[in-house]
Amino acid sequence: MTTSFCEQLINRRTEDGGWLQGCDHTTMLLNPKIRNKIIFQCVNDLKKYSSEFDAIACCGTSGLLIVPQITEILKKNIIVVRKKNEKRYSPFQYEGVVPKNYIIVDDLICSGSTIKHILNTIREDCPRTNCIGVYSFMKDKCAYRTNNSLCKRDLGIEYL
Repeated sequence: MTTSFCEQLINRRTEDGGWLQGCDHTTMLLNPKIRNKIIFQCVNDLKKYSSEFDAIACCGTSGLLIVPQITEILKKNIIVVRKKNEKRYSPFQYEGVVPKNYIIVDDLICSGSTIKHILNTIREDCPRTNCIGVYSFMKDKCAYRTNNSLCKRDLGIEYL
């Protein structure tokens, strides 16, 4: 989803004439038309793996803007992993159903630190659960977009 500067400005404009504030990928998700296209694409891409997992894990604002809709459409459970050192009222580092097999959905992967955090957080409480892979919904910004096998090498899971 590479966008020009003009497209970015258009994507930040709301129907009532307001402006969306935030980083590029977050403002894309805050725009309902773009968010719905991303959700539709995710669902289509993940359908082929649907029999292999029972839950989808996410972390942060970008994940929470789309993963609930994806899990609802695919009839999967959701796992919400809190960011490190996030202030919270709950004593839990993650919330949701303990999965047998799950995938991670994230906006993009740069260093892999968010993915490692999700994996470690779930593994700590549920050592028998299995992550079958990670799906990045902003593939053009993902570090593994040109060589998916590096994801397995670096993170120990498949790049879906």
